[in-house]
Parts: sequence; C-alpha cells; structure tokens
Amino acid sequence: MSTEAAVKSNSPAGQLYERVRNHGVDFFVSVPCSLLGEVIEILETDEDVTYTPVTREEEGIGILAGAYLAGRRPAIVMQNSGYGNIVNAVCSLTNYYNIPIVMLVSHRGSAGERIDAQVPMGDAVQGVMEASGVKCISVESPGDLDSVDEGIDWAITNEKSIAFLFPFSFWQDAESYVPEHR
Repeated sequence: MSTEAAVKSNSPAGQLYERVRNHGVDFFVSVPCSLLGEVIEILETDEDVTYTPVTREEEGIGILAGAYLAGRRPAIVMQNSGYGNIVNAVCSLTNYYNIPIVMLVSHRGSAGERIDAQVPMGDAVQGVMEASGVKCISVESPGDLDSVDEGIDWAITNEKSIAFLFPFSFWQDAESYVPEHR
C-alpha cells in the first residue's frame, strides 16, 4: 500500500502522517501508546516506508542512528514518558554526531490525562528535552501542523533532533474538546 492509500482519513493522525512523509521521513520505529494507535496503524500499512516496532525507546534511537547513516530520514513514534529512557542515547549519540531524529511524541500528563502517574513526566518532559539539546514544539491542534513542517525543515538544515509533543487536545475534535482539570 502506498502512502496515499495508507492515509485513510483527514483525521489528526492522517494529517500528521502526511506532513511528516512530505518531508521525506521514510524510516520509523515506535513504542506503543494508545494516543498514537492510528499513526502506528498507518505505519503498519505503508509499504513506502521502513517501519519497525521496538520494545524500548533507546533501542529505537540506535536503530534510527544507523538508518540515518545509511541515508534514510528517521523518526520515532512514542509517548513522552519514554523520553526519560533515551536521554543518554540522545546526548552521546544523536547530538554528538549531528543525527537529526524526528520525534512524534504523545504528551501524556497534559490536560485531559486520566492517569495521575503520567502527570509528573508530562510536566517535566519539555524541559528535559530542551536540557538534553532537543528542540521541542507542542502541537496543540491539527490547525498547528505548519509547525511540524517548519520544525522538520529546521532539524534537517541544522542536523539536530526535534520533538513534537501532541497533547490530548491534538487528538480530539477541536470543536468538541474540553480539557479536563487535573
């Protein structure tokens, strides 16, 4: 199935995936997250990309570094709690060797989260990303997807990794979304 066929709808996941693919991102790894389920389903059916599910995020960073060195444009799909697992690999591998990784990250612990244990890392993740040298952009709604285009262009030009955080608001129908208070 081609990329066009893989993007089945104009859903937030479909719109995001189309933007990322339009920038030539063609090698993906993922760690499961319920918010990213549709993105992962698209990856599983798109025959135009290489896609591998991984068991841990740092394993994915190693695979993506190799893919980049082999001429591919890599991305990881994960939830923000997994960022804590990759800080060393990001600092000592991808940052050190100027390997730009696109990170599509569900922002667990953001407004609307129902699992209290997700909140501490949700609150800390942007600061942790920036402290470890990864530019971080929060994409609040599908209407903000131009920031994904700009961010990927920046990452490629500067040979730096970039993380896009997608809070609950991104995945909801923008008109019906009402954030829950924590």
